[in-house]
Amino acid sequence: MTSYRERLLPKWWVYVLAAGLVAMLSIAYGSAYDAVIGWLMFAVIFGLLALVMTTSSPIIEVGDGLRVDTARLPISCIGTVEILDPIQTREARRSRSHALDYTLLKMWSSTSSMAIGVKDTNDPHPGWLFSTRHPERIAAAIHDLRPSSGLTTEESETV
Repeated sequence: MTSYRERLLPKWWVYVLAAGLVAMLSIAYGSAYDAVIGWLMFAVIFGLLALVMTTSSPIIEVGDGLRVDTARLPISCIGTVEILDPIQTREARRSRSHALDYTLLKMWSSTSSMAIGVKDTNDPHPGWLFSTRHPERIAAAIHDLRPSSGLTTEESETV
């Protein structure tokens, strides 16, 4: 049961940049050997590169817990949930307070991010910091999956 799923695909300009770099190499080989070899080389190398960039893009999923790429965090271990704008993301990336956090920041994919506090004392990471295009949807999905205790947010912080 998944309530939210997102794949952090590269933005369109990353594919264009990759195509340009492969084109330069293909033009060099095409002029040295044959234009057909250059075109074939471009098609094969760019096709493989685009496939790798797409399939290796991390997935963020909220279901029975939070999954960011290969890391998993049960809903019961999620503490604070904070949405960061691009400026806050840049500051968090440089901050010493997030030095031990599990971090997955893909700036070529999204400039917004989320900071998640971890309540599990055995976890080596006190928090998670990861890129996302839709932080509000993730926060809402986490909120919907948390068990309601009848307490307000402020009361549950003091308990």
